[in-house]
Amino acid sequence: MLDALLFVATFESIGLYWKPPADPGPAGCPVKYRKQDEREWKEGLPLWYDARNGECRGSLVQLSPGTKYDIEVGGKTIVASTWSEKFPIAKTIKPVPQEIKEGGSKDGYVLYDGTGQTIEGGKFNVTIAAPYVILRGLTLKGAEQDAIRLLEGAHDVVIEDNDISGWGRLNAVNNAGWPIGVDRDSGVRADCRRFSKTLERAIIQRNRIHEPRYGANSWSWGHPLGPQGITISFCGGNHIIRYNEITSKPGHYFNDGISGEDNFSDAGFPNADSDIYGNVVTHAWDDAIEAEGGNKNVRIWGNYLDHTGTGIATTVTHWGPVYIFRNVYEHSRMKSERPVDQDDRGPFAKAGSTEQWGNGRRYVFHNSVRQPDGKLGAGAGISGNSKQPLTNTVSRNNVFLVWRGHWPAINEANGTGNDLDYDISNGKLSERHGVRGSDPSDGVDRGVRIPNFNDNFAGRAPDIGAEEKGAAPLVFGIRRSAATGR
Repeated sequence: MLDALLFVATFESIGLYWKPPADPGPAGCPVKYRKQDEREWKEGLPLWYDARNGECRGSLVQLSPGTKYDIEVGGKTIVASTWSEKFPIAKTIKPVPQEIKEGGSKDGYVLYDGTGQTIEGGKFNVTIAAPYVILRGLTLKGAEQDAIRLLEGAHDVVIEDNDISGWGRLNAVNNAGWPIGVDRDSGVRADCRRFSKTLERAIIQRNRIHEPRYGANSWSWGHPLGPQGITISFCGGNHIIRYNEITSKPGHYFNDGISGEDNFSDAGFPNADSDIYGNVVTHAWDDAIEAEGGNKNVRIWGNYLDHTGTGIATTVTHWGPVYIFRNVYEHSRMKSERPVDQDDRGPFAKAGSTEQWGNGRRYVFHNSVRQPDGKLGAGAGISGNSKQPLTNTVSRNNVFLVWRGHWPAINEANGTGNDLDYDISNGKLSERHGVRGSDPSDGVDRGVRIPNFNDNFAGRAPDIGAEEKGAAPLVFGIRRSAATGR
């Protein structure tokens, strides 16, 4: 039906799609929801109306896994269920072979149990060419190219609790004597360009992905090229990347921590209906998380990002909405050949559009961009770029501490259609309710309510930043998984 209310779920989010009979105006399409065993309805953030295809799109977030929800939009009510975190197991295989070709079904996964097992060497430590597979508990070392490679036939795959290190090929030695790895050799890698059935619903969780064999070049020698933690290229969507720890050390920095390809397109990575959350991502010369392309109902939250060129890149967001919320960003580092206090500083959120691609909705809520030691953090909170203006972006309740106090907290790069307010920064901030300051505590009770994003605030109003005063401290990575029991 043309006017049907459609949904796509993950563990903790539900993306919604509805074509109203007429343009609802700037307010978008109101949405309310409730668990089926509850009587009271809750308000969601209204769905954004995209006049390009006459569709209201948006997400409900911070939901409970394995739960049925009543959802109402435009007088239409549906029942939608989030994914259960308990996967049915039809068969267990131990030890794990290097080539996984036997899969299961939605009613019964094949579990490849690598607990206590180490696989070293080979072009790939492990390849997966089957659906409904769980790969768990391996120690993977020294792959010549990628540690885990997803091949034709892989979808509905769970990769969890593995320790991955030492992968990658040598590309060249630069003029500083650095051995530079081949671009995008990865701890976990998929390239779907020649797949007859694309990869969808990859769940990558609770893995330690660290210290590739070689590193990437820094911006001292041009755009970084080299190994990455997770790379999913030219594939479908509906992926989950959560609670991983993607880290390295000097000389072995990543290009990007988590990313794909086809950035200037209406697809890209993670394409659509995907969640990236609770990860620790450090030591990348370019982006900690590069989510660029379509970004249709993509949610990125609760990640800790440090020692990277930028934090979260969404140039471009062609469809949207993409939601970037409650992330923490610390040190920015770009050019290895400059002293730390003379280095360039990238933005926390790299965000722009081009003439052909972009202009989808982007939401940036409740992030904390810090300045460790008062001078080592990002150069901006949100930033467009030359010929890539910031457009159609909503910013609320962020702490944007920037390296230079005379620099703008948000660089629109001559963009239009943005709605920016209730942020705090030590830099230039042209917002009606913005707070000028360098102490995040200045933002206590000075934020604004955002339905479904900060319903449980304490005090008179939500706090600005990733943390709410009095709430449990933020934790990330595998510790975050343990704290939540997931």
